[in-house]
Amino acid sequence: MSTVDKHDAGLSLEAGGGADPAPDDRPFPPLAASEDTGSEGERPGAILQALNRLETIVAVHTEWLKNWHLEVLSGISAHRPTRITPPRLELPEWVDHPVLRNHPEHAAVARTLETLQRQSEAIADAVRRTGAIPTAEYGAFMNNVLAFASAVRHLQNDTWNQLANVDPLTGLGNRRAMWRKLRIECERQARNRHPCCLAMLDLDLFKEVNDRLGHAAGDAVLRSVAAMLTESVRPYDTAFRFGGDEFLLCLPSADLRAAWAIIERLRLKAANWLIRLKDSEEVSTTISVGIAPMEAETGVETALERADAALYSAKRHGRNRVCVWNASLR
Repeated sequence: MSTVDKHDAGLSLEAGGGADPAPDDRPFPPLAASEDTGSEGERPGAILQALNRLETIVAVHTEWLKNWHLEVLSGISAHRPTRITPPRLELPEWVDHPVLRNHPEHAAVARTLETLQRQSEAIADAVRRTGAIPTAEYGAFMNNVLAFASAVRHLQNDTWNQLANVDPLTGLGNRRAMWRKLRIECERQARNRHPCCLAMLDLDLFKEVNDRLGHAAGDAVLRSVAAMLTESVRPYDTAFRFGGDEFLLCLPSADLRAAWAIIERLRLKAANWLIRLKDSEEVSTTISVGIAPMEAETGVETALERADAALYSAKRHGRNRVCVWNASLR
């Protein structure tokens, strides 16, 4: 039977805490992790290669559209026949990379491309019928040529940014994203004095999973736990992969009582969480967690050190438990 260390004097088991955090720093939407995340096809290098290919295609499409349009206009002014049938503009399947496909900007690129296709067909039809292109259609077409390139740039820039801030295996924020988030929360705590807690989480006996079932199974466990963390915490909490089989949760507007209640529910859920592997085998794991408050006076580094000390205490006292930091754990 698992136990919970409540080192903090007077710690209640009731949830509590301050007001919800301001909405100006909600967690950024992660790159979607899938069963194949972390495989050769979804490593950062493969994603960047797909982005480079997409950039080339956009340049070719944009240049062709401009030249085709100028050819139509030139043919009209010279009263000579011109090629007025536009090509079918499509993105090759190999650009439809899973990570890019799951990004909101990918849909914007596809929509703009479809709009350009319709407009080019309408222009071709107008030339065939009247020998002229209405001014409004000309302006709309050229605006969307620019919008197409702009949508792709936004997709590229945001994907580059996320690749720098997202753990490719789990889809959670990496340490770089974690430091940015924690510093923001620490500054907010200094301004409004709302509490904020950190929870350092470690999978119990994870090495045995790797040794017995292999690293692919270990990766599947990490992905599953990451998904559980994301779906189990509050909307404004943020989970990060700290490294290896360690995760960090940032819990804004949660004092120690509220943080303990959140994490204890998470611990119970993890203990009953069955992870199905590709060969239909099921594995389970438990978690040990250390909780510490993050205070403006002591800073982010101290809060992390305290959460880590509390986690070490939870491990030392038998695993599958939650330990709250106190001064005796220095």
